[in-house]
Formats: sequence, C-alpha cells, structure tokens
Amino acid sequence: MLDVVNFEVNGGVGGNGAVSFRREKFIPRGGPDGGDGGRGGDIVFIAADNMSTLQEYSNTRIIQATNGVKGITKQRHGATGNDVMLYVPTGSIVWGVVSGSHQVGVPIKDVAECGERLADLDEDGMVFIAARGGRGGRGNKRFAKSTRQTPMFAQKGMIGQQRHLQIELKLLADVGLVGLPNAGKSTLLSMWSQAHPKIGAYEFTTLEPNLGVVYLGYDSFVAADMPGLIEGASQGVGLGHEFLRHIERTKVLIHLVDMSREDPVHDIRIIQGELASSGHNLDEKPVILALNKIDNPDAGAQVELLEHEIRAEFGEFYQISGQSGEGLSTLANKALEQVRLNTKPLTESIPVLKPKVTETRRFSVSSDNKGMIILAGETPEWWALTLDLQQEEARAEFFDRMKRLGVERALRKAGVTDGNKVKIRDLIVVWDM
Repeated sequence: MLDVVNFEVNGGVGGNGAVSFRREKFIPRGGPDGGDGGRGGDIVFIAADNMSTLQEYSNTRIIQATNGVKGITKQRHGATGNDVMLYVPTGSIVWGVVSGSHQVGVPIKDVAECGERLADLDEDGMVFIAARGGRGGRGNKRFAKSTRQTPMFAQKGMIGQQRHLQIELKLLADVGLVGLPNAGKSTLLSMWSQAHPKIGAYEFTTLEPNLGVVYLGYDSFVAADMPGLIEGASQGVGLGHEFLRHIERTKVLIHLVDMSREDPVHDIRIIQGELASSGHNLDEKPVILALNKIDNPDAGAQVELLEHEIRAEFGEFYQISGQSGEGLSTLANKALEQVRLNTKPLTESIPVLKPKVTETRRFSVSSDNKGMIILAGETPEWWALTLDLQQEEARAEFFDRMKRLGVERALRKAGVTDGNKVKIRDLIVVWDM
C-alpha cells in the first residue's frame, strides 16, 4: 500500500491581455478593443471514499494546470484554464514542503520538520484548492482614458501558485485491531465483516491495513486490521512507521493477545510500551483487551493461570475465539459503545479549503542588508510583473497605479528619491517620483 507521495503542483498561467483596435467599414479609427486574458486553472484535491491508496501518484513529479487563453479582438476575453481535479483517499493529509528541502518523488521521513499541514481531507467530498491559477492580463481596452485614448499596451498574465506538496494517507477507521504478528487480527476482522484479508499461520501475513464494516443491528463501525507490531516498532523496526501512521486516527483500539504463546503477559507489555513510545498519544486512546484463541486448550489453561495477574495489571478483558466465534458479539458491542463515546458530532457541511493568505497588508516597504529598498505585496507585484516597464505608456500606467495605491508616499518615507532602484521580487525598477 502506497501511503506517502510527494510532487510539485503548479497553477496555470493567466492568459495575456490583447492589444487591438476596432477596424470596421466606415469606422477607420475605432478605439481599443483588446480583451482580457483568461485566468489559469487551479489544482484541486478532492477526498473520495472509494479510493484506498495513493498508488496512481507513485510516479508523479509535476502536475500542471491548464493556462488561461489570450484575449482577442472585439473585447472578447480568453477562456479560463481547466482545473486539474486530483482525487485522493479520504483521510489524506496535504503538507506544504519548503522548496529545496526535499527531492521531489522521494518520501520525507518527517515532513513536519520542514513544512506545514495545509489540509486534512477527512470527509468524503472535501475539497482543497492547493494551487491557484494566475490572473489573466487586462486588454488595452481597460487602459483607455481621456488622456490616453489609444493605449498600445496590455497586461501579461500572472504565473500560477507553485507548491511542493507531500500527501500522506492515514486511514479512517473507528476501531484499530492491534497486537503482535499472528495474534488473530485478520481472522477477527473476517468473522466480524465481509472483509477477506490474507490469513496465514506465520508472522506478517498482513502487510497493509485491511478495512471492514461491522454491522450491529441499525448501527455499525469500521474496523481496521493493522500490520502486526513487534518490539521496537515505534523506532521503525519491522512495519512500525506504516502501522503507527494509520492507527493514529482510530477512536478505539482492540488489543488482541494470543493466549497460546509462552508468555502472553510479556506480549501485552510489549504492545503497550510501543503505543506509549510512538509519540502520537496512542496510549491515551481507549484500549479494549481481548484474550484470543481460548478454544485452544493451551490458551484456555493460560487464561486460568494468568487471569488475576492480567486483571490486576491491565484491567478488565474479554475472552474470545476468532476461529469459533466465541465472545465476538460481546466484544463488538463493547467496541461500538466506545466508538459512540469518542465520536465528535458531524459537521453540517463540507468546507472548501483554500491556501492560507499570509499577506495582511496591501504592500510593505523594507530594505535588505545591502540597503536595497524592497517593495512587496500582491498588488504592486502584479502590476510590476505584468506590465512591460520598458514600454513608455505601460511604465506611466504602472507609476500612476503605485501613486494611487500609496506606494510612492511610503517609498519617500523610506528615503527613495527620483532615480533610485527598488526591488520588486526579482525585478529591479528605477523609480520615477
């Protein structure tokens, strides 16, 4: 099961605005009529219950949304770029990874150290817009005014948002079945539900989680058969990390113990120790202790011998046999009771998550360690990067916009005078005051 992938997503580039003029019979000198460019497409993630793996993204490196179309004559706007819809299993977490901190396509050991959680897609149909498409440029019709009736310039389209992402899948199950390898977890799941996990009399038969729905009258819960734990799993031994990733979201744990083993008390301590050492507060989850394989004469004898010791150290327990079905109904009802107690009320609607807006002001003026004045902000950057500042009319339009925005006043306060250089992103502009 592939449950971690990472790749780059790019919103589409906005279409350029058009420079054109109305030319029709009997109208030899029509005004500007260049249309706007279309907005670039978005990259959108959608949670889907009918998906269980990220396998289809295993070889993905870059996902690019469609660019917006250039504007044309007669004030006709270019078409908006098509969005790219990426369906991922419900339970997927989208992490934003700092550019340059990883190699695209190579899973990150601990993404939390170098990125931030952008979205937790834990409901079917939840939508997350991961990368917005760039704005389309304005056509020359938009720049016509009384003092400039025939503008010979238009805006270019902006590039879309670019992000490095890691998608991590954590299965959503109500009940997690835990225990040492070959404790009987797969057998229990198959007896409870219609799931058909691989079952064998050897360790690590289960190499990936299996889900099954357990129906109890008019109610039900989802149980997950997790790969077996071994000592040292919290440090990554065996299938430890894969196991811990998926069990984190369960509401209740059922700890199965193979009572036919030589020292089941020691086995219980191993699992409890690994849960406590996981760093995910797994030891704080409700745990139901189930002593399994009591149909085996040796296991039955172990239960009689260790009953008081187990109860004294670990509390109450249930005796079951995944093979014969003994005690499974009682255990299922106890699990359902705990699920109900630990279930939060459902939200009324599925939200659409959007990239966080980090900018709180329209622009900012600062200086670097070399004394270069830096102008930042979505609006001034948009104008600077989309107008051809080598073109006289476009340059005049840019400085007029900056004056109206209040940028000129702020630059004066910062000590900028006519002819000084100002940095806007990677662009150096000689300022005209």
